[in-house]
Amino acid sequence: MKVAIVSDSHDNVEKSRQFVKLAEKMDVECVVHCGDIISPFTAEIFRSLRIPLIVVFGNNDGEVPGLLKKFPEIKKPPILVELDGKKTVVMHEPVIMEAVVGEVDYVFYGHTHEVFVDRMKGTLVVNPGELCGYLSGRSTFAILDTVTDEVVVEEI
Repeated sequence: MKVAIVSDSHDNVEKSRQFVKLAEKMDVECVVHCGDIISPFTAEIFRSLRIPLIVVFGNNDGEVPGLLKKFPEIKKPPILVELDGKKTVVMHEPVIMEAVVGEVDYVFYGHTHEVFVDRMKGTLVVNPGELCGYLSGRSTFAILDTVTDEVVVEEI
C-alpha cells in the first residue's frame, strides 16, 4: 500500500492543490494529514481527494466548527489507525513519542516543519516536513510503501 503523509499546509492553497493532483497521479491508496490545515477553504481542497483521507487537528486549526463540517471524521490527536494491517499512530505534535515507539509499526507527526524519517525501537517514525513551505522554503510530503517500509520524501 502506498500512503501519502502530509502536514502543516497552513492555508497554502496553491501547494495544497498541487499536492492533491500529485497524490492522485502517484497511485496513493491513502492520504494522512498530520494537522494544521487551518481553514475550511483549504480543507475543501483536501476533501476533493478521491483517495481515503485520515486527518487530525493541529495546534493552529482554529476554525473547528468549519473544519468539522468539511471533515466530520477529523479527530483530536493522537489517534491509532490501521494501515495495511499495521498499527499507526497519527499526531500533530510529537507529545507521546516515547510511549508509542516500540509499541506500534508507524508514527506520523508534523508540527516541527522539519522532515524526519528514522526507525526508533522498531517503529518507523515519519515527519513529512511542511507542505506550506513557509519556514523551510521547501514544500514536502512523504510517500510510504507499507510492503517495503521505504519512505520517499517528495518536494513540490
